[in-house]
Amino acid sequence: MRRKGKGTELRNQIFKSDARNLTYEAMSDDPDIRAAGINVSALRLDPITVAAINSCHLWEEIIQYPWECIPDWKRKDARGLDLAIWYEEELCGLCYATPRESTICIKIVLLQGHTKNTPALRGWIAPIALLATELYARMLGCDEIEVQDPEPGAISYYQKLGFIFDKTNRLVFSLDDQ
Repeated sequence: MRRKGKGTELRNQIFKSDARNLTYEAMSDDPDIRAAGINVSALRLDPITVAAINSCHLWEEIIQYPWECIPDWKRKDARGLDLAIWYEEELCGLCYATPRESTICIKIVLLQGHTKNTPALRGWIAPIALLATELYARMLGCDEIEVQDPEPGAISYYQKLGFIFDKTNRLVFSLDDQ
């Protein structure tokens, strides 16, 4: 069990930064991403900032998640992972995941992609977000990733990425099997 207290907030910040950096490195080495014609040097994985939130409000999506709540969530939850996926100057995806008080499970609370103006990343937002979440979860010592309240239309996509419904009907990705 991880210790709580002095230094854990800094440790969590380092873990989040490391997860983003390791995800970028993995994408740089992924032959599938290169085969898709993606210029990895144009990819940026950052924390969710006000600029990212403002950019997502320009998306022409029907489903709009409460991304403007993220700064407040980040203040209240030092262990929450926030990820903004940029391609060149275009925001292509956002993800927020948190273990809350759990040492077993990290939950993907919000995940949304928008690749209308950057079709090169179509189909890559969830895998990138999942990899960053997985790396961070492993650093925290979690055993699984859960998608909290998945959109019904996205369930089959999550299943293609390796998520399954467990005995309690939660959509989970086990880190033990990986």
